[in-house]
Amino acid sequence: MNAATISFASKILSLLPLPLNQKLGALVGRAAWLGNSRARRITEFNIAHCFPDMPANEQATLSYQSMKHTGRQLLECAWIWNRPASQTQQLIRETRGEQLLRDAVNSPKGVIVVSPHIGNWELCALPLSTLARFTYFYRSPRNPALDPLLLKWRAHLGGHPASLDAGGIREGLKILKKGGMMGILPDQEPDTDNGVFAPFFNQPALTMTLLPRLAARSGAHVIYIVSERLPDAQGWRINYLAADPAITDDDPVVAATAVNGDVERCVKLCPAQYLWDYKRFNTLPDGTRRRY
Repeated sequence: MNAATISFASKILSLLPLPLNQKLGALVGRAAWLGNSRARRITEFNIAHCFPDMPANEQATLSYQSMKHTGRQLLECAWIWNRPASQTQQLIRETRGEQLLRDAVNSPKGVIVVSPHIGNWELCALPLSTLARFTYFYRSPRNPALDPLLLKWRAHLGGHPASLDAGGIREGLKILKKGGMMGILPDQEPDTDNGVFAPFFNQPALTMTLLPRLAARSGAHVIYIVSERLPDAQGWRINYLAADPAITDDDPVVAATAVNGDVERCVKLCPAQYLWDYKRFNTLPDGTRRRY
């Protein structure tokens, strides 16, 4: 699908009232569930892997709800990317822990804001950019047609990209040392040279070392942000959580364990809204790939 088609479809979806947009998204997720899609199989595996003591019927319910939330997230992104930012801002109905962020922003230290794949993580740039210039680490999508669109849409919410390569990381470190704000996603699987295995819901997961290294080298505050979707298309709740101090531990496994523990705390705010269809456990400790 080319950029023009994606952009047109996104604009059409944004014309729908948010309740209808989210209902359509839930239908997309339900269709993927009923069609026994690859996303469903990955979701079911991950939930069973992370919650082995959960009764089978509860695992199935969580998996089904997760698929519907994934569909909602996909379609509502078109809504927030194309609607006026002020309109979206009005639908942030509640903020928890905001003083934590404000105190960090008002200090001389930099701030690393960490956004796991929960709720609508794309929305997180909007409240952050209203407090300070917000720069986020950016990895180009697999579909190159999406690249200029994602940059445009995220700029609409106030975000400024820094490439996730050596040059971009140096830029990010400079921003942090000058007291600026950087955003990063903590739960994508890195390559083996830039990660260590650490427990995630008691299962070994290849986990990035970049976040702990940035935190240790910059001395920045580390704060997690979760944009939680409210029921009945009421909008979103923003949650800010402090990071485990062990994130800057000299031992990379200890630091990565702290990262995963923090992500777990975020997931527990709204478990069905986590992106369970991502292959979080793709690489095994022996270096082989899991057959999802």
